[in-house]
Amino acid sequence: MKILLSLLIALLLPILAWSQTDPMLNHFMYHSNFYNPAAAGNTDDVFVGVLARQQWTGFDGAPSTQLLNAHAFVPKIKGGVGLTVLNDMLGEERTTTARINYAYRQRLGDDIRLSAGINFGIANYFVKGSELRYQQTGDQSAYNVQEGQVKADVGLGLELYARGFTLGVAVSHLQKSLENATVFQNPRHYFAYARYDWKLSESWVLSPAVFFRNAGFISQADINVNATWNERVVLGAIYRTTDDIAALLGVYVVKPLLLSYSFDFDFGELRTNNSGSHEVSLIARFAGFKEKTQVVKSPRYY
Repeated sequence: MKILLSLLIALLLPILAWSQTDPMLNHFMYHSNFYNPAAAGNTDDVFVGVLARQQWTGFDGAPSTQLLNAHAFVPKIKGGVGLTVLNDMLGEERTTTARINYAYRQRLGDDIRLSAGINFGIANYFVKGSELRYQQTGDQSAYNVQEGQVKADVGLGLELYARGFTLGVAVSHLQKSLENATVFQNPRHYFAYARYDWKLSESWVLSPAVFFRNAGFISQADINVNATWNERVVLGAIYRTTDDIAALLGVYVVKPLLLSYSFDFDFGELRTNNSGSHEVSLIARFAGFKEKTQVVKSPRYY
């Protein structure tokens, strides 16, 4: 199986400039700061989360992702700051990215706010070329040595929150178009998502969400529904247009600490070559700085 994956990557190397994509996550709405810098500080809590995803269990060299995600609102700078650190592996490739996010928040009304964000970072792309196997010897596109490059990474985004409804749009790898992307730099990605938190009763909150992404040559949409019971247990289901469905279970171990697990069922062409995908997320929320509301004094009472 490892030889098969190495051969597949080798055959695709000439076109990897337009085939690399950012990792997909089942817990995307919890880690929206990873995709959209405008989500930094979108709550009054200090958010710290870690995530690990193993895709296609049993398939040697299958995608493996680890993520550190943290952000908080800072009143003195009128916005949020965030940090994301990603390690993503596929076969003999590895990408390590670190980004700093800033989001300016503007209140538009009672419980309505708009944030505009930007992130800056660096990405280290590494290919272990000596481990790749090629169909033809002497292939001019072959990478026969270990090679890595460090590139700058820039992204932009907007997020609107209005009484339980969240809408976000973002673009990552802003500096690289699809035509100019290389093996050592992902092409531009576009993201859009929407979520609504619907309070059904004192005990239940239903949170339907949709997440869309496009990398120029491929598009994908996720439809997700989470139900939270008594702020203690989260049950979720996800449908992905790439022939995947997933089930999610989360438990608040203590009030600020959410441990969540999801399992993907693959119905695509690789379904007989793997035993599903696993993803674990651990999120902690701490009391942070609260946004001050402006009070207009009456000329009668001063």
